[in-house]
Amino acid sequence: MKLLRKLFGAKPKVEPTKVVPIPVAEIKPPKPVITLDIVEQTSDEGELLKLASDGATSQLRQAAAEKIHSREILEQLAKAVKTKDKNVFKIVKTKLDLFKAEDAKLAELEASALRICEKLERHSHFEADSLFKAKLTVLQNEWDALGQVSIMAQSRFQSALAACEAKINARAQAIADEEEKLSLDQQALQLAEEAYASLKQLAGEVYRASHVEELVNANYELKIQELANAVRLAANRQLPLDKLTKEFEHRKQQTLNLIDQIKTSGTVKQLAEKLDQVEDSDAVKNAQQKLQQLIKSAKEFGDELPETLSEAKAKLDAIWAQRHQTEQAAKNALRDFSELARKGLWAAEQGFVRKARAIQKELQEKRAQLSEIPKGIQAKLDDFEAQLAKLGDWHEFAVTPKKEALISQMQALATSSINPENLATKIHELQDSWKEVSKGVQQQDDELWQQFQQASAVAYAPCKEFFEAQAAERENNLNKRRELVSQLQQYLQGYDFANAVWKDVEQTLKTARAEWQTYWPVPRKAGNDLQKEFENLMEQLFGKITSEYESNKTAKQSLIEQAQALLSAVDTRAATETIKQLQAQWKLIGKSWHKEDQQLWQEFRKHCDAVFALRNQAFEAAKEQRQAITAQAERLIEQLNQFAAQSLEQLNAAKAEIESLKTEFSALDLPKEASKALQNKFNASIAAIANKRDSARSQAEEQSWTDLFNALNALREYELAVIAQTASETLATQKNNLETLIANTPRWPTGTLSLVQQRLAKADAITSANQAANTELLHTLAIRAEILAGKESPAEDKQARMAYQVKQMQQAFGQRDSSFESLVLEWVALGGVATQAYTSLLTRFNSSRAQGIKS
Repeated sequence: MKLLRKLFGAKPKVEPTKVVPIPVAEIKPPKPVITLDIVEQTSDEGELLKLASDGATSQLRQAAAEKIHSREILEQLAKAVKTKDKNVFKIVKTKLDLFKAEDAKLAELEASALRICEKLERHSHFEADSLFKAKLTVLQNEWDALGQVSIMAQSRFQSALAACEAKINARAQAIADEEEKLSLDQQALQLAEEAYASLKQLAGEVYRASHVEELVNANYELKIQELANAVRLAANRQLPLDKLTKEFEHRKQQTLNLIDQIKTSGTVKQLAEKLDQVEDSDAVKNAQQKLQQLIKSAKEFGDELPETLSEAKAKLDAIWAQRHQTEQAAKNALRDFSELARKGLWAAEQGFVRKARAIQKELQEKRAQLSEIPKGIQAKLDDFEAQLAKLGDWHEFAVTPKKEALISQMQALATSSINPENLATKIHELQDSWKEVSKGVQQQDDELWQQFQQASAVAYAPCKEFFEAQAAERENNLNKRRELVSQLQQYLQGYDFANAVWKDVEQTLKTARAEWQTYWPVPRKAGNDLQKEFENLMEQLFGKITSEYESNKTAKQSLIEQAQALLSAVDTRAATETIKQLQAQWKLIGKSWHKEDQQLWQEFRKHCDAVFALRNQAFEAAKEQRQAITAQAERLIEQLNQFAAQSLEQLNAAKAEIESLKTEFSALDLPKEASKALQNKFNASIAAIANKRDSARSQAEEQSWTDLFNALNALREYELAVIAQTASETLATQKNNLETLIANTPRWPTGTLSLVQQRLAKADAITSANQAANTELLHTLAIRAEILAGKESPAEDKQARMAYQVKQMQQAFGQRDSSFESLVLEWVALGGVATQAYTSLLTRFNSSRAQGIKS
């Protein structure tokens, strides 16, 4: 009763005496006692609340309070024990302070989450510019660093995040659409430029056609229409193609006209063959005329003459040179003839009849050698003949009939259909004749003179209108040329040549020259002065183009020198990057003279290709080196894998070799692309070796326990034989075998071999009393092992287990076994237990030991 009162907290009337251990069999089942072990096994916080507030001892109350984790229960307990148990209240308050700290932390976390949500919501209203995503990433990183937050905050954050991502996606889609449009526009522009280039090429093919049939079969009109469709499609994309479209349409019309012209007159080759015929034939003249038209058409294109047309032009130039020589000889002859006629007229007018007759004879001889005499010379000759006739029969004719005849001729011109230029010449000839007739006459006939003047005015009326129209046209052309000169001056003064589009400048030069030529004729003197001013402006404009071309040429030569210098560079990677930069710079430089530009590009391209070739060589060498390192790493890993298949003894023997392989692998500069995979394989091999060692050690450890219990069982059988007083010879043999077994066991659990040897030394003196005591102690060890493992004991041992626990509380104030090692050592020291009891207890003991090791 004293023991029970002590357990339940009642105060005894006398001081307790030392408790004498009571055999398990004599202990009667006590009433339920609340122990620390029971508290530890209790998980019901309601029961723990009762124990913590009403437990018999402070130790029990504190233990129960330690096991309570529910905040609600802790708050109830704090109210219950605040004035009753300071120790328990301190434990509860410490736990509640943790909850409060956690509440403060959560509140701060929630406040931070709300601030981030507000920032993100404000951010979602901004435009998705270049910094939008970076700022969003910062806010996401801040959110990720928070940890667990409320569902409401998470929902708010995700909603704002979705709005931001929607803006990013919309911006990305807009950029993608714009890039696609730019790409399509670029393709359309390229298509238009290629169509224009193809049209230029097609014109060259037209010139090179051998026969008209070839031209017809090629169906160039259809090809031109297809190219026009391509340009039209490109222009439909609202691109700045007005200039190109205009040029294309102009060249298209020129090319179609050229095709029609060749179909009508024949190909360049056919016309050139006709030039070899008799020069004066109509066919040759016609061929010359047609070739001239084709050359003129080609020059209108603004391109270089095709080869076939150049050859034909060379033939024409030769023919014209020959013709010029012949015409020059004829002109010289006519000039001599005209001079002789002038001398004859002078001689006739002076009355030198004999000299005049001699000149007349010479003129007749020279006239026979001339095929045709110009009207002016013929008129002079006629004057000479007339004057010569006057010398012979001057008195045979009267002056008045001559004047009347001149009046009649002048009146007849009034109704003539002669063109104004020739009509004016005729009128001037008749006026000269009137002067000649009237020369030396004393009496002037005013009436006839008035008739002649009136007839002259009537005849000259059409000529006056014609020459006035010509004068107006010349003046209009002169004004247009002045306007063109003014535009050129403004262009030269106002255009930003520092940022010029030189292709446009070249076109301006060509267009100005072509437009100038269309404004013709002009007044001679004023036109000559204006021509000088125009040529000066054109030279200035051409000088700017030339300066730009030369500057571009110099810049490209500099890039070529830099590219050539890179051929001797040691760092091929850096050289390659530099050559790419040079190529980018080359693209930014404008063009130079066409032929030189092509030569410069070929030279630059050659150096670039050489640098890239060196880079490729270096790349291949580096690739081979990386492959060699990878192969070496694979070999080292394979050797490690072989070690992983060996036994523990072999692994221990090869420890130095394995370390050497690890060091060698670590020293390798693994290729970046294979580094991760190789490192993973290497780590897997090292892990396999470690697992092999651990597995072998675990098996050896397990085997040592198996060997221990086998040896203990053999020792126990020897002890049973001693207790049964077996014959000495049998005991000797059995002991000898036992000693051999102990000696041959390779490994023993720590501390067990000495106990086995001590037990063997005492085995010969064991008695049945020892056997009974050891059996009881083994039984207690099995229960102790079950208590230590937290395992239930069999029903028949529950009272014995409780008695042991009570005994421990009485003797050692609740101290308990803390490890199985001490229990095993106690087990090894106890021998002579009967087989049936030993087997059952060993099973329970090993089961508890295995469970305790796992936990």
